[in-house]
Amino acid sequence: MVRQGIKRKKVQDAITGWAFVSPIMIGMLLFLAFPLTFAFIISFSNYSLGTGFEASNFAFIGFTNYISAFHDEYFMQGMINILITCIGVPIGLVIALLLSSLLVSNPRFSIVFKSIYYVPTICGAVAITFIWSWMFSPMYGIINTMLTDMGLETVNFLGKDLFLPSMITIGIWSSLGTSILLLFASLKGISKSLYEAANIDGANFIQKFFHITLPAVSPTVFYILVTGIAGTFQEFTLFQVMRGGVVTMWSITPAWWIYNYASGGYGFNLGYASAMGVILGLFILIISAIQFIVSRLWVHYDS
Repeated sequence: MVRQGIKRKKVQDAITGWAFVSPIMIGMLLFLAFPLTFAFIISFSNYSLGTGFEASNFAFIGFTNYISAFHDEYFMQGMINILITCIGVPIGLVIALLLSSLLVSNPRFSIVFKSIYYVPTICGAVAITFIWSWMFSPMYGIINTMLTDMGLETVNFLGKDLFLPSMITIGIWSSLGTSILLLFASLKGISKSLYEAANIDGANFIQKFFHITLPAVSPTVFYILVTGIAGTFQEFTLFQVMRGGVVTMWSITPAWWIYNYASGGYGFNLGYASAMGVILGLFILIISAIQFIVSRLWVHYDS
């Protein structure tokens, strides 16, 4: 009887546990596992939305879509553009680390400044894009207006030469708040006794930074780098809205180009769009894996 009671209790606990996790599991299956599997399968086909699954309209064509993607000038240029844009992630990280250090050393108004820095994070991507497009406008933008008032020539920030640097600037500004909050929490967690011991040993600011501060916040820095670079590779809204939907070689991103094929701009070619999506996903996976491997050399976790 005791064994049966224990067994019945285990069964009840298992049912209760599965009942609680089932909404998440069902959601992952419907909105993650199934779409990923379906996209991978049709990436080897000529499937287009509206043709249905008739045998004559749904044929497997092997690696044709993948070969076409690697020969697609816009897709490959988009990969290059987004690689350049990723430069903004470490730059923003350095700025966030400096500002976080200042907030920790001067905590009097840190709550106010953290709130100000975090405002762009809670704004929608479209709202942020429209704000910066107004600031960058060559005709009525605030930046060019100031340049004109100073007797200087206006600058075309959204032209071919300065478009990517402008996007990098916006990316740094919009992601700064989250990085500051994460780094601020990490810096606050460093024991003051470590700095006191370093002062006794005669360590200078640079030595304390590289031997105490940086190792202590390295897990947070690593997290920001991985998520920031992965998010930048999936950038879509900023580039599309800033360019007004006009596709050019110097402003295209992989996600935007995939959207054009999947949304009907180029015939609802879902097979080809899925192949480009798989390539982009694998590239993000490889970049992330490299970061994890290299992280063993500089990321320090508390034992």
